Amino acid sequence: MSSSKWAIAGCPEACPRMVSPGTPAARCGVDCPVYGSTIEGIRKIVRQEGARVLWRGTDVSLLMAVPMVGIYLPLYDFLQGEWADSLGAAAPLYAGALARTVAVLCTSPLELIRTRMQAVLHPQQASIDGKSSGTGNKQQPANMWSHLKLDKNASLSHRVRTLWTGVGATLARDVPFSAIYWGLLEPIRGSLLPPEGSTPSRTQTLTANLVAGTLAGGSAAAVTTPLDVVKTRAQLEHSTQAPIIQTLRHIAEKDGFRGLFTGVAPRAVRAAPACAIVVASYEVIKAVYAEPRF
Repeated sequence: MSSSKWAIAGCPEACPRMVSPGTPAARCGVDCPVYGSTIEGIRKIVRQEGARVLWRGTDVSLLMAVPMVGIYLPLYDFLQGEWADSLGAAAPLYAGALARTVAVLCTSPLELIRTRMQAVLHPQQASIDGKSSGTGNKQQPANMWSHLKLDKNASLSHRVRTLWTGVGATLARDVPFSAIYWGLLEPIRGSLLPPEGSTPSRTQTLTANLVAGTLAGGSAAAVTTPLDVVKTRAQLEHSTQAPIIQTLRHIAEKDGFRGLFTGVAPRAVRAAPACAIVVASYEVIKAVYAEPRF
């Protein structure tokens, strides 16, 4: 990753915390090490960039939510229903994987913008030659589209490919996540709902989906954390290439097994309630609209 392009989380460009495989990491000052814990990370980010930066990328997340949920969940429902008889217990895994693949391909440019917004300052705020841009780290990006940084002199096909930078790493993370998530959620939810043939109440539907979504979402997020680390690094790269295996090997060699699970706690804590709320809301709305109307 070009250190003159991105100033990561308040650190000077000469001190990136995320580098390409084989790129020597610069020595950092006391305020710019790799965060040792979630609390330490929050404290330093707030001190260096202000509390508002914790919500950086919220607008893109909301913009992503509509197409992601609108494509992902209905498509999963359809595929799971179509394959239930032929695939049995494996149907949720295959349906979840395919539905997530389609959703990721549709929303990848927005995911790219969100990742860069959350990890870096505005590209134009980075000074050159590895010199710190000073203490003005609390500046906010002018707008979310500026983070795409498309080369106007490049061919149209190159600019289009740039919009999907890191999509391979995103699929490598999200497809296994979705397969694990639905593979766990369906049996957990089934054990909490009334026997097949009886209609669950709205409260039972809400409770079963909240519990199942929390357990399945947190577990799937924890297991796929190494792939999330790779996805983040790939989307911060200037190149459109995403050497997933090479990056995993580099992380393991440099930081050990623990490095592969950097950020596992905040990722799992975020994913558990998020998955629970989404699936519970979706299923309750489905149940409401499925009720007979007079």
